[in-house]
Amino acid sequence: MSSFAFLWPTIACAITGAALYVTRGVLDQTATPAGVVRFALLPPWQALLGFTCLAALVLLGIDHLNAPRGTTTNRRPRLGELVLPLAALALLIVPFLPAVPDRWPLFQALAGPARAIVWMSVAGLQVWTLWQGRLLTPRWLERWSLWRVTAAIWIATAALATVAGARLTGTALFPSGDEPHYLVIAQSLWRDGDFKIENNHLRGDYKEYYALDLEPHYLTRGADEEIYSIHPVGLPILLAPVYAAGGYRAVVALLILLAATAAAVTWRWTLGRLNAPGAATFAWAAIAATAPFLFNTFTVYPEIVAALAVMTALVLTVEADPRQSTVTRWLVVGFACACLPWLSTKYAPMSAALVLVAAGRLGQNDPASLARNPRAWAVAAPYAVSLLAWFAFFYLIWGVPLPMAPYGALVQTSPLNLFFGAPGLFFDQEYGLLAVAPVYVLAVTGLVQMWRNGGEMKRLAIEIALVFGALLVTVAAFRIWWGGSAAPARPLASGLLLLALPIATAFRSAPAGSARRAGQHLLLLISVGIALTLALAQGGLLINNGRDGTSALLEFWSPRWALWALAPTFILHDPRIAWAQSLVWIAVAAAAGWFLARPRTTTPGMAALLAIATLSAALLIVAMVMPWLPQGEGTRAVNLAARHRLASLDGFDARVRPAAVIFDPLRKVNAAAVLPQLRLGVTPGLRFDPQPVRVLHNGRFSLPAGTYAIEVTFGDQATLQAAPLSLQVGRIGPPLRTWTVEPAPGTTWRTELRLALDASFVGLRGSADLERAITAIMITPTAVVDVGARPLVPLVLAAAAYGEVVCYFHDEQMYPEPSGFWTTGERSADVTIAAPPGRTAPVVLRIHSGSQANRAVITTFGWRREVALVPGEAVEVELPVVAGGVVPLTIATDRGFSPRQFDPASNDPRFLGIWVEIPDKVKQP
Repeated sequence: MSSFAFLWPTIACAITGAALYVTRGVLDQTATPAGVVRFALLPPWQALLGFTCLAALVLLGIDHLNAPRGTTTNRRPRLGELVLPLAALALLIVPFLPAVPDRWPLFQALAGPARAIVWMSVAGLQVWTLWQGRLLTPRWLERWSLWRVTAAIWIATAALATVAGARLTGTALFPSGDEPHYLVIAQSLWRDGDFKIENNHLRGDYKEYYALDLEPHYLTRGADEEIYSIHPVGLPILLAPVYAAGGYRAVVALLILLAATAAAVTWRWTLGRLNAPGAATFAWAAIAATAPFLFNTFTVYPEIVAALAVMTALVLTVEADPRQSTVTRWLVVGFACACLPWLSTKYAPMSAALVLVAAGRLGQNDPASLARNPRAWAVAAPYAVSLLAWFAFFYLIWGVPLPMAPYGALVQTSPLNLFFGAPGLFFDQEYGLLAVAPVYVLAVTGLVQMWRNGGEMKRLAIEIALVFGALLVTVAAFRIWWGGSAAPARPLASGLLLLALPIATAFRSAPAGSARRAGQHLLLLISVGIALTLALAQGGLLINNGRDGTSALLEFWSPRWALWALAPTFILHDPRIAWAQSLVWIAVAAAAGWFLARPRTTTPGMAALLAIATLSAALLIVAMVMPWLPQGEGTRAVNLAARHRLASLDGFDARVRPAAVIFDPLRKVNAAAVLPQLRLGVTPGLRFDPQPVRVLHNGRFSLPAGTYAIEVTFGDQATLQAAPLSLQVGRIGPPLRTWTVEPAPGTTWRTELRLALDASFVGLRGSADLERAITAIMITPTAVVDVGARPLVPLVLAAAAYGEVVCYFHDEQMYPEPSGFWTTGERSADVTIAAPPGRTAPVVLRIHSGSQANRAVITTFGWRREVALVPGEAVEVELPVVAGGVVPLTIATDRGFSPRQFDPASNDPRFLGIWVEIPDKVKQP
């Protein structure tokens, strides 16, 4: 037996153990007067041995799967061949090496959140390798009937969309953008029987699902001087009865069911065309499990309904026998095409393309008889009637029979926009399809393969390109080609299922077990990983970009190095620069695809490793080439001194990561020795990002729970008299503390800050004169609460001090005041009470319901107190004593009132629940 059988499993075991070890660590950099210092916080050194042993157990499990069964004479893959993909985990070790990450900062991104993508990709390709080695064979799946598998695809799509929707809906993200406006039209149809929306906005119908104020979306009034929404009415007509039956949640459920149906229809059609279940399922996963389609399955936009209509029309058309099919079948095609313009004007050209495809199919044998063909009339009649009704609708409402009538004089569509809109929809780092789902590149290679196959597949390629191209040209010609405030690639979502057949064709054309096939799986794994990151990280906020030319996802992956400078932006940069960057990516991707197609014979393990190595080399080439291209104006560079948060602070845990390495110069220390270097600061002109609350020098900081020393340095020319200086914690509400400072030239004012919870917004507030007198603000941690010991509570939005007790508020509708706070009526709200360390006396809340009877329920840690409140009487509630003094509360009320109900002169529009104050005040030290 060769030494490879023993040597490589040993190496793979060591690499995997080391990768597990550094994955538990935190890598960071800080700017010091002596320069940039890179350091790592790591688990105990003994843990490296433990992780290596864990990796050995995994390899033993793989070896057990590889053990011979029965009397088979088939050659079994050697363990060394099976675990080759694990070598790719060495990428995770590189950021923790001396010198290399400093020379190529791209590798530092692999020490942050992006390492989850690496783990997912390696694990996925490892499973694929075992599958190709016949070690994993789900034979039960082979016994399933076609209808059973189709039902499984439907259920899987619905489950994915339901999980994503449950995670993201009902938040600040969804419903948002244009979603509430579609729902308002549906409410108007249900409640008023018309499309006039002004009265619905005035009475706040949208408050049922949208917390903020919502102004009508209109640009010109109708012919009757009423307000009508600029948004299409097709979707609201469909949703009106559904909303009447179950509100916003029922609407989301309907859209998810329609998305699942569209995906199942597409999978069944793709399978029928290729007779390749694996290829059809791969194409389904490439669409249904990635961001562009998934994040539209539960949003109140017309994309999903349109996708179902498009696939219905196309599948019924291309699968029909022009001579034997029924007229009813073609009526359904005509109806599906007729629905599209009502769903959105942008779908009108796509509907016309589908009608042309149907006409081409029906007239392929005898074009001259098309006018006498009843099947052709079955398509044309409903489509023509729908178009006439569509134009008549605009005429009746706005007095002009044109779909641009709602926009008045504001026309934003031009063929010139295609120069940046079309490539932007594919390559833009914020909103491009390939930026969040690179697996879609297989649609291009699949269309080429279909064309080369000739015959029916060539015709299908032309038809798919025609329909998808009609959509692309229409949406790309719009000035706001990205679709406004929405998920990436939303304008293309209705046509994405069309690409399933090309993607499946590309997959099938790659030999099983080849490097090319491994590369396809790698693209899918990365795309799914991106979708998971967008859905889970930062509460889903990465989904909505700021249209500032910088991808929120790339910022999240690489906060210390400008990873976004490698990707094109068609929003910020001159289109010629963005085109040049896009062409670099296209050339490198083409070269990588060509290279992976060269090896003819290789083991699956080597194929997987080759795919990862090729992708890594491609990214490194891009990183080296991009700086040589012209750089557009506005590209943000990373200034380490200007950061508002540090990964090392967020992940500081002296118990889990007690060891540390400082690389400049290389030395081993403990975590406590690194803490003084984790300073955050701001100086005049250092930061320019807008903040929701004005803070001195734009100095907003994100700090974990702990104790911090604050230093405010005054300039040599400071001549200001005594002035108030306030501490703001949270982006809303009043300051937490206020001091009076006396700026003196060249002096430094100091204080201490204790945070019981993580706070993503901390800053100092003061007058403009005080701001001019300050030359630097520095915050240095003196003690940080370990990650595992920090209270798990929602985001802190505001904070208020009542004596020695601090209340942290997690709801925008909570209203802190100097002596207490109001909760919101008829709902629950979260607030965390933090007593000072060492306090043993319980915190007491004094509550009352104002001028209206109410019932309050206060809960925390399994403790519950229900209080019936009557007007004019206060009740005291003693909270349980909790170790650490931090008590997260949920306060729910049955009723609420507006001050205007009892005082007509009041301008207070708030809907209040109960008043809460903490009577045991202690004078501040």
